[in-house]
Order: sequence, then C-alpha cells, then structure tokens
Amino acid sequence: MGYSVKRVKGRLYVYEYVRINGKPIVRYVAPLEVLVRTYEAVQAGITVNQAWKPRTLRRLASYIVDNLMRNSKAGWWTGRDLNPGPLGCKPLTTHDSPKNSRRKFIHNASQCLEITKDLVREFRDWLQRDNPKLRESTLRQYMYYVPRLVGLELCGKEDVAKAFKAMGGLNKSSYEAFSRFLTFLDKTKDLDALVAKLRKAMPKKPKTRADTYVPSDSKILEVREAVRASADPLLKLFYNVLVSTGCRGTEARYLIQNINKLRVVGLGHFVRVHVDLQRGSKNEFVMYLPKEVYQQLKSFKGKLRNQDNIEKKFKEAGLSVKYFRKWWRQTLKKLGIDSEDIEAFQGRVSSVGGRHYTDWMPILDKDYERILPYIKQFLILDNL
Repeated sequence: MGYSVKRVKGRLYVYEYVRINGKPIVRYVAPLEVLVRTYEAVQAGITVNQAWKPRTLRRLASYIVDNLMRNSKAGWWTGRDLNPGPLGCKPLTTHDSPKNSRRKFIHNASQCLEITKDLVREFRDWLQRDNPKLRESTLRQYMYYVPRLVGLELCGKEDVAKAFKAMGGLNKSSYEAFSRFLTFLDKTKDLDALVAKLRKAMPKKPKTRADTYVPSDSKILEVREAVRASADPLLKLFYNVLVSTGCRGTEARYLIQNINKLRVVGLGHFVRVHVDLQRGSKNEFVMYLPKEVYQQLKSFKGKLRNQDNIEKKFKEAGLSVKYFRKWWRQTLKKLGIDSEDIEAFQGRVSSVGGRHYTDWMPILDKDYERILPYIKQFLILDNL
C-alpha cells in the first residue's frame, strides 16, 4: 500500500494505491491542501467537520505529512518536486504541463478506481463550478444516479455492466449521468487509460421511444376539473399557461417567473409576450395569452415551486405536462392552422427555415385571434 500526490490543473490530489490479488487499485483520498489542513487541525486539538476517521488521518499523515515533506526538496512549498508518485513513476514538477502530467502518471494499463462518497461530492462540485449552464433538473438527474455507484470498483467492461445495474438499469438518463461522470474523471483525474477503457465498454445510448399518445379534449377538461379542485393557485396558473400557449413546462415556469420583465404587446382580447428563449433546438420566441390569463400572471403573488414538484402535481391530476403541448398542436391542426404556423408558435426554428422569425408575427397574431374562442373553453377563469 502507498500514496501518491498528483497535480491536475494546478491543484494537488492524494491517491492511495493497494494491490488486491495482484491487481493495482486506485482510491481517491482528498485534495492535498484539505488533507494537510485537516491533519494540522486535529493535531492542534481542533474539531473539524470531515468524513475521515482519526485512524484514517493517522494512517495518511505518516506518509503525506512526514515522509512527503522530509523527502521533498527544500522548496516543496514553492512548487518543486511535488509528486513522489508510486514506484516506477517519475515525480512531476511545475515544468510539466497538466496534459503531460496526466499522461506521465498513467503507469499501468490495469488501473481501477473505487467510487467513494468524497469522489461523488467532488463530481457535484465540478458540475456546479465548471458547468454554469447546466440546468437544475439535469443536475438532480445526475445526482440521482451517480451516488448509487459508491462502493463499486471500476476496472473494465464487466464493471460498466455492474455500474448500470447499480443505477437501476440502462436508460437514457442513467447513460447520460454515467457518461458525464466519466467526463469528470477524464478532465480532473490522471485516469486517461481507465476512462478510455470504460467508455469503450459502454453500451449504445438508448433511444427515446416514440410517444404517439395525444390526449382528447375530454381528457383536458377532466384534468381541468382536477386542477380546479386542488385549490392550488400555482397549479391553476400553470395549467392556464400550458393550455393557452402549447409551450413546454420549463418555458411555462420561465414565463410565470419573469412576466414583469418581458416585453408585452396588447392585441385586444389577447397579448403577445416576447420571451426570446433559445436552448439549442428547443426555443420559444413569443407566447400568446388570453388577456384574462395575462392578468392572472400579473397578479400572482405565490411561491414558484421547482419543476419536479409541478410535474408531480400534474401527474396526480391525471396528465403529464408534456401532453398539453401535443394536445395544443393537434387542436390547432383541427382548427385549420397551417403546419408551418404551428411550428412557429411552438418555437421549432428548424422547421421555420430561413425566413426571419419576426416575419411570422402578423400571421401568428391572426391565427391566435382565430383559435382564441376555442382555447378559452378549457381555461380556469375563476379567481386563483
């Protein structure tokens, strides 16, 4: 058993190496700075909130603090000769680039990595720090699956299968979570060969099955009564926005949250709200609302709950949020609205083509005036 300090992107991390049945196992311990400070605090009799047990600290300290500082050059804290490495591994210096450091450290093709709680916490921190555009729902999705890997040792193909079994099976969400976890390892750890091996062993990404279900008008009315009976003002408002616009759930939440910041154009019995949301192929440039629903939005003072909670409430009411969008599209087709206009209403830019989006607005204004009487039949227009 031994330890090594590795430099990754200018920071130093401690790893433990053991051999089990002749196979080298790599266990991540902690950032060196955190470990040394924690040890010094314990030595000084200060209580610290860390996951390491005292015996673990004592075991690590003899190597990390005593041996490392005694065997290093006098200029250790200035950044020279920071990495003693395992046997047969050349110590790294500040002259080595992070890329070269990562490659020099891979000394055995049969590396393994044990997934620990500390490593999962570091993964979460990396997601939040280095991926500022990551949606909260995606972060929750990753952190639903990856913590289930704690205790596993990843070495090769058979371990990838074990990983997906631990995550509850192979599906699109577990695939994306595991893939992002491997990206984290590749970018922050000296495990290039292991990550490459694990990626090669990954199965094909599952395809989302086509969902052809479109709710009927009677189903929407049934859900309306369930929502009305809930006496939940936010749920009623959310329902009205979905029925009025045919937008996605995240876009409805954005509209409710930002209605006082968005540009609104009054058009008689309805309004056009310029939301200008662009998320890859999922866009929403303008939304149309009956005037009554717009007034409900303006006067809403309740607390806006997270998207998962809202989705759950709609499922309890009898229909998932995504099906309102399908119903809205089908309704407009039934009312004789041109397919390209429907694509423009729902923000599918690729379908709109090269024509500038603003060119559609006069057409969409007339279309919405035409469908408004039908849409209003499904709204909850009593006080929220």
